[in-house]
Amino acid sequence: MRRPSQLVVLTALLLAALLLAEPVLAAGAPRVLVPSAEIGEGPSRENSGIVASRRHDDTFWMINDSGDEPRVYAVRRDGSVHGAERGTAAYIAESESATAATDGYEKPGVYLGGAINVDWEDIALDAAGRLLVPDFGNNGNDRRDLVIYVIDEPRPTAGRTTWRQKWFFRYPEQSAFPAPPDDFNYDAEALFTVDETAYVLTKHRSDTYTRLYRLTDPQPHVVNDAELLEAFDIGGKVTGADASVDGLRLVVTTYEALWVFERASRDAPFFSGTARRLPFAATQVEAVCFVDAAAERILLADESDAVFFEVATSELEPLSAAELAARRMEISR
Repeated sequence: MRRPSQLVVLTALLLAALLLAEPVLAAGAPRVLVPSAEIGEGPSRENSGIVASRRHDDTFWMINDSGDEPRVYAVRRDGSVHGAERGTAAYIAESESATAATDGYEKPGVYLGGAINVDWEDIALDAAGRLLVPDFGNNGNDRRDLVIYVIDEPRPTAGRTTWRQKWFFRYPEQSAFPAPPDDFNYDAEALFTVDETAYVLTKHRSDTYTRLYRLTDPQPHVVNDAELLEAFDIGGKVTGADASVDGLRLVVTTYEALWVFERASRDAPFFSGTARRLPFAATQVEAVCFVDAAAERILLADESDAVFFEVATSELEPLSAAELAARRMEISR
């Protein structure tokens, strides 16, 4: 007898939970997310970042966090993973290399030569077509080697590539390593871009805020100062983010809620416009992105269960102006 797939089992369990919880959900309890796809081999290990390609149709770039090799994975919306062309049977048969079948190209993903995965978290794509891979996971709040690898977006079937630049950076507000218990807020799992500018959202353990930093014209071979722009009480630990192509919408996920912020113009702060929120229940969501340039649908990835969830932005509930203002923290210059 054929065994049901993990996705079928998970979906059945979650649907049962939804039916049992229906009266409670109407009162505002978290929504139990229902998987839309299983994630294939490679990024199914410990995925911790996702972003939609702007060059290749139905392609999303993903990474795993610490414990994996330095690889980026090209994944379709249905969860299937693009294979490296040098790992195909046809390539191996035609190759003159005696090591073609064992040189590592047959593994899923694009190997990033010269890089180290200490604790990769999230992935972003800028307007210049560069993938940004941040190694800034900082659970101990003691790292002095925070870095973002900058690579030209490869073909989904490429076997390996290398980085073009490395941007080291620091948080100027951190003066002790590790940070003291009342300011243990220098971890990060969220990176996004607007045009060619990179932004970082911090993951806090001393409070429920997140701080938004900007890397303005970062330079290689030096340690760049990240510029603190604003802070917001997001009610949990931020684990992923993405911005719309036009730079007006920002999607952020925590372990318990999905947020979409929308600003009136690029000159306005992200947390000064409107906000929508969807509390949810899932095992361990650590990756989120807009599906396409329209920014009307959102794709989330669960690290533990290796599944995708898909949500429409219209499903999120708006926050009142009063609550939004209460959650926003002004930063003194």
